[in-house]
Amino acid sequence: MVSPLRVLVGVDFSPESRAAVRAVRDLVKRTGGELTLAHVRPVSDIRAAVVEERGDLLRLPPGGLARALKAHYEKRFGKTRRGTRESIRLLRGEPARELRREAGRGYDVLVLGTHGRGRAAAFLLGSTVQEMLGCSPIPILVVRSRRGP
Repeated sequence: MVSPLRVLVGVDFSPESRAAVRAVRDLVKRTGGELTLAHVRPVSDIRAAVVEERGDLLRLPPGGLARALKAHYEKRFGKTRRGTRESIRLLRGEPARELRREAGRGYDVLVLGTHGRGRAAAFLLGSTVQEMLGCSPIPILVVRSRRGP
């Protein structure tokens, strides 16, 4: 019998991270495990709005930016999360450091998508993946998106 897996998936909402979520869902379901989707956003609300390409939020009155960002991330996770055995974690800070910290909270495996672009970059990993390979407290599964040459 396969024991239930606690899987943490780093999500940046890119096609690569969505491919990672899709790849691991069936495995988690078959083991009766739990899937946690984690996104690491910048600490600064202003920086988060810029990174998310939501400059329109910067024109909101004081206090409105934080509420609007909360709604923005809930909507993004809502498009990714499925089922009751999936939870979400919105972390703040530097991606590798925060994913490493979260991974140390009892997960069995960390799943990340690659970030290679095009033929020449198809074998490259994103900077967060590269950093996590050297410091993760748990095994890492790196998933390549199905796009490519």
